[in-house]
Amino acid sequence: MANVEGALSIDSRRDLRNSIANTKSPFIESLPKVELHVHIEGTLTPELKWKFSQRNGQTLSHPRTGAVFSTLEELQDSHDTMKPVAEGQMNNEEETLSFFEAYYGGFEVLKTKQDYYDLAMHYFERAAGMNVRYCELFFDPQGHTRTGVTWDTMMGGFREAQEEAEKRLNVCSNSMWLRNTITTDIHPTGQKRMDPLPPPR
Repeated sequence: MANVEGALSIDSRRDLRNSIANTKSPFIESLPKVELHVHIEGTLTPELKWKFSQRNGQTLSHPRTGAVFSTLEELQDSHDTMKPVAEGQMNNEEETLSFFEAYYGGFEVLKTKQDYYDLAMHYFERAAGMNVRYCELFFDPQGHTRTGVTWDTMMGGFREAQEEAEKRLNVCSNSMWLRNTITTDIHPTGQKRMDPLPPPR
């Protein structure tokens, strides 16, 4: 795959990201906003991962090396997708792998209704801080059911947070959470596994 270093150095990309994140414009901040196509699992921060794993008595480890994360700082460092490897280079394949490891690794720490509520409320509170008035939410149900979480557990937490966000934060969202089907789970027969899901409520 192409080397992204040739387009913009890692240091420049990091500086650009920090510059955008730290730019403050009273005019832009005051504008009411709509946020579309938000994958709620993608908003799971290392800090939330650590909080949930500690609360649920789980041990977190690196998916490739098996090294156990013993501190929050170690987990945060593992989520740095702009960390260069040998000679300061990073290619697209490595960066993508790091992203999906962080994304799908988050499913493992979500176990209780409280976890799902906290995940959603964390997003809603951040959205409210940016004056987002409406958001379109997606989630990957099979990523959760295959870890043993029930539909009622995940949706109970999501719905409770959704209702509170509308009342307390004035952040509305789609009444029917949109399902994103995971297509990487292949059955030995060669067919994509589609776990049965209950109808939306």
